[in-house]
Formats: sequence, C-alpha cells, structure tokens
Amino acid sequence: MSGQRQGRRAYDSTGRRAQAEATRLRILDTARRLFVEHGYAGTSMAQIAAAAGVSVPTVFSAYRSKVNVLRTAAETTIVGDADQVPLHERPAMRHVHDGATAAEVLDRLADLNAATAERAYPIFAVVNAAADAEPEIAELVRVIDGQRLAGATMLARTVVDRLGDDDPARFTEIRDSIWALNSLAMYGLLVAERGWPLDRYREWVRRALHAVVLP
Repeated sequence: MSGQRQGRRAYDSTGRRAQAEATRLRILDTARRLFVEHGYAGTSMAQIAAAAGVSVPTVFSAYRSKVNVLRTAAETTIVGDADQVPLHERPAMRHVHDGATAAEVLDRLADLNAATAERAYPIFAVVNAAADAEPEIAELVRVIDGQRLAGATMLARTVVDRLGDDDPARFTEIRDSIWALNSLAMYGLLVAERGWPLDRYREWVRRALHAVVLP
C-alpha cells in the first residue's frame, strides 16, 4: 500500500452548468410557444412547467416570475439567441454597419429588418397585447423601443458618415426614419394584417429607406 495519500479529484461543475442552461433554454422555448399560442394571460407557470417537463419551482428558480419569462422570451427572440452579446456587436448588425456606401448599409438593413421581424413579431404581438394590463410589461415595451432608438442612432451615424453629411437636422430625420421603419409594428400592419409576402415587405422597407435617406 502506498504511503502517499491520493488527493481528492477536483469537482467539475461544467456538466451540471450545461444541464441547467439546457433546462433554462427548454423552458424558454416552451414558454415562447405557449405565449404565442395562448397569449400571456392564457399561459400559466404551471402550464409552462408541464410542457417543458420540469417542476413549477424549477421555472421560478430559472426566471423568478412569468413577466420575466416573457421579457427574456421577447429579448432573445429579437436578437436570435440567448447569448449575452449586445445586438450592435453581433455579426449580422456589424455586417450592416460595414456597408461600403449608404445605399449598401440601407439594403443590408432592410434584409436584417425582414429576417428579424418574421422571427420576432409573434412574441412582440403578445408583449404589446399584455402591456395594457401589466405595468411591468408596458415598461418592457418602452425599454425595447428605447433600445431600437439607440440602434437607429448608431445606424444613422453610419449612414451620414457614408454620405459625408454633417447636418444635424438630416441626422435626426434619418435616425427617426430608421427607428420607425424598423418597428415590428410596421411588419404587423403590412404582413400580419394586410397579408404582404415577406419579400414584398423587405423591398418596401428598402425603397422607403432609400427614398427618405438618400439625396
């Protein structure tokens, strides 16, 4: 028998963390589907837990409240995943900003707008519908709009840089036009309500951006 005592094997929590994250994502995907199918008021934490195959305390442990589940579902759907990376730092948005000309920036923005809207509008409609009855959700709507305005501000700076236009009034007009045309509400009006095909909507956004922005 060796006289040396073997040290304890270090505990590796990687697997446990990965399992917990997988559970969180499963809960989130399930909640997003149920919210879209049944609305915010028509979806309970118990329904989310049952459909995700977990306990109700597990759902509360992961997200603390139903409002927070909806908030996370909306925010992650808009950016496309649950990674903690700001939208303006993501490859898709950086691709927009990297356009060589103002027209190219706007064309890429129209493409990204259509792809994002198709993915995010269903949960956005749930958030908007619940905002009247839930002050916390109404605040979420204000936060999302504020984030869109911040993004439009950065895009407008890129556009005026490509144009070589330093007129503050033009900057404001470009920023506000991008903010309005990037709205998921616009997609809802034209695609969800009027039945426009996605390609027609994308082209309309592109032409509208060109008409407002380009000299």
